[in-house]
Amino acid sequence: MDMTKTDVLIYYTEDCSEICARSSGTEPKNKFYISVNAELDCIENFTKIASHLNEKIKNITLQFQFY
Repeated sequence: MDMTKTDVLIYYTEDCSEICARSSGTEPKNKFYISVNAELDCIENFTKIASHLNEKIKNITLQFQFY
């Protein structure tokens, strides 16, 4: 990907997650940021929701594996 420091691409998934791609301002590489969310209805469900969000991130990163 050939982008300048100010170029940013943001992709929105069907489940309202976001994937942001931008070039590094200090290194010759591209960076990706993943944002996922879920509603936390009560603090007792925190561990369950955190596990669910981590699984969402894992599934997204698996789609970006380069060979």
